[in-house]
Amino acid sequence: MKTLIKCWVKKQLRYSPYFYQKLKAVQQERELSVSELERLRNARFLKLLHRAYNRSSFYRDLYDQWGVNLRQIQTIEDIPKLPIITKPDLQAHKEKMFVGQKFNRVDAYTSGTSGPPLQVYRDYQSTIREGAYQWRQRISFGHYPGMKTVVLRGNLHRDQREKYDAATQSLYLSSYHLSEKNALWYYDKIRQFAPHAIYAYPSSIESLANIFQVLGKSVNIPLVFTSSETLYNHQRTKIEDIFDTRIVDWYGNAERTIALEEKTDGKYHELPLYSVNEYYDEYTVTTGLINFSLPLIRYRVDDIINLDENSTRNISGHRQIKAIQGRSDDILLLPDGSRIGMIWGVFDRIPNLFRAQVIQKEIETFQVNLVVGSEFKRQDETFLRDKITEFMGEQARYTISYVSDDQIIRAKSGKYKLIINELLRNKSNVPNLVTV
Repeated sequence: MKTLIKCWVKKQLRYSPYFYQKLKAVQQERELSVSELERLRNARFLKLLHRAYNRSSFYRDLYDQWGVNLRQIQTIEDIPKLPIITKPDLQAHKEKMFVGQKFNRVDAYTSGTSGPPLQVYRDYQSTIREGAYQWRQRISFGHYPGMKTVVLRGNLHRDQREKYDAATQSLYLSSYHLSEKNALWYYDKIRQFAPHAIYAYPSSIESLANIFQVLGKSVNIPLVFTSSETLYNHQRTKIEDIFDTRIVDWYGNAERTIALEEKTDGKYHELPLYSVNEYYDEYTVTTGLINFSLPLIRYRVDDIINLDENSTRNISGHRQIKAIQGRSDDILLLPDGSRIGMIWGVFDRIPNLFRAQVIQKEIETFQVNLVVGSEFKRQDETFLRDKITEFMGEQARYTISYVSDDQIIRAKSGKYKLIINELLRNKSNVPNLVTV
């Protein structure tokens, strides 16, 4: 009974009149001119900055130490005058950073993909605004609240296989029981439920595609919405083929300092009133504009994001994204010091390849772990080796190992990374590098 009441209260909060008010507001943002967007973004940024300085001892001490004069910060263009903060800063000082009301605080955690999970604080208003932006994206693709949805995002405990939420027409299926022996069960559940969309981690929906491929089955799902992990091109190709679907991706972080939405043109775009983003070669600096309870101003995110070549490099403006490479340690180091990122094309359309993961522990070599189907042939491996050589050159030294899917390294949340570079976690062991 308590669980039912909790779910009812959660739904009332998430889809209250206040939610629909914010949804309408973020939908209207698309109708604003560039100058009006910039005016609103400047106003929101300055409000956040002054709130942080006046209410947070962390920011007051930091800015005083750096000699920051807030009167000299007039627009977003002045943001480089402020110091960058990092995840260790947040971990050590989040209590001093929090300037909201405790009764309105929502606790959340990062996934811990590259280290221990980090606790962050949100408030009710930011949670609603985040949901409004996500629903704006879904609605633009024809998916509305109340439509049947399968959720495959690790929401259930390991001893649960399924849960149905009648209030939202959502069928939650376990992401921990995806295996060949359970393939028919998943197939029957999804086929009988006939959802309009699936919400999933990329790795979870890829696993579902793999077991359906083994079963020789396919299900038409109009839309698949992915988030919370890097969506690799080879995953997109496989998933769209198996489910005869369109994938729509959302990039964001638990700290709510950046969000990029995939639009109907297939490109990622910034959300001008969500955040201020600064893109650098090895990381991204973000300033969240939706969570005023935990202001994160010039917060470093270790993801490499490439702007479209037609986008300007300045901080302001509504810009298009060329590629999201993933975390800065998602690269391989070759013996000549070159750094190789975005290798997912190597694994695209390899017959009977279910999953791959590349692990590097030494500068001279790396290991390629493959999860394959029973029909994987020697010529498939040869094809893969040819693609690796074509992409990385003859200097690439590696070994291939065949593993089971439960031997693939994942975070506690179940999230998966294509490349795990243990060298870069201890950068003192890494020689001078040349970026390519």
